[in-house]
Amino acid sequence: MKKYIASCFTLLICLLSSNHSWAEEWPKERPIRIIVPQAAGGTNDIVTRLIALELSKALNQSIIVENRPGASGAIGMQAAATATPDGYTFAIASDSIAIMSATKESLSWRLGRDLIGVSLLGEQPIGIAVSGQAPYQTLSDLINAAKSKPDTISYGTSGQGTNQHYIGEWLAKSGNFKWIHVPYKGGGQAIIDLTGGTTPAAVLGFAPLLSQQKKGGIRILAITSAQRNVSAPSVPTLSELGFKDMVINQWVGVVTPKNLNPIILNKMSKEIGAVLEKPEIKAKLLDAGLTARPMPASEFEVFLKASVQRWSELNKVLQIPID
Repeated sequence: MKKYIASCFTLLICLLSSNHSWAEEWPKERPIRIIVPQAAGGTNDIVTRLIALELSKALNQSIIVENRPGASGAIGMQAAATATPDGYTFAIASDSIAIMSATKESLSWRLGRDLIGVSLLGEQPIGIAVSGQAPYQTLSDLINAAKSKPDTISYGTSGQGTNQHYIGEWLAKSGNFKWIHVPYKGGGQAIIDLTGGTTPAAVLGFAPLLSQQKKGGIRILAITSAQRNVSAPSVPTLSELGFKDMVINQWVGVVTPKNLNPIILNKMSKEIGAVLEKPEIKAKLLDAGLTARPMPASEFEVFLKASVQRWSELNKVLQIPID
């Protein structure tokens, strides 16, 4: 019996040592791929290519960015979730993917279950803005106008069931008013119609709104972050304006298939964190609209699950149909 136990113990040590050795040698066999579940040219794609270039240098390994758009991101995430957890496949997740994971029952994958967190990359608030041609100077002006004439004021977002759509309907429910949602296929056209006055209001990412505000075409009335943004210190937060629970940001992060060796997972997380600490990378992320926010894998995993849970709870209250 003692010999049996000893042999089992020896085998276990050998397996652990082999596993450790294999993980320490990663990555060597083939290029690493990072799946972006959106088309090339968007914010997520730009940020991923920026990070991938720096990671490639740090790991001394080729990194391929693979765009897999379709079904609002579900196709790319499915490809990542079903990939072999060997350290050669990662994917870009975001709050829009968290919403999908929380609300779409037909999905065969879930964030925090089939795809686990590697590191958060960055965040930006969502802004409530009005056209420069609109008469509203404050959020109270906008809400009072909507209350006086329900369903006459429209607001644009980047699409049905997006985080921006949720914020717009959450604001309406919390403020006890009604307005008309106008979903666009992306934020670009929503911005054009906002600056042109076709839609009097919009709920969109802060960065593109700020760019237009600097040109004088729009006014940002409030943002969803916990604190005011240093780039627009005069813009109040929704929390300041009485909407205490409405603190939420758009985010982008890296995930990978479940069961990845913890040594590889933590190494990748650490390398991403080191990249995000570089001043020039922080500056480039800001240009893309994101504030860098490195986060260890264990912490990001908690963040992921909390994000999915929050959107699930909001969906139960708002019951927004998802395309």
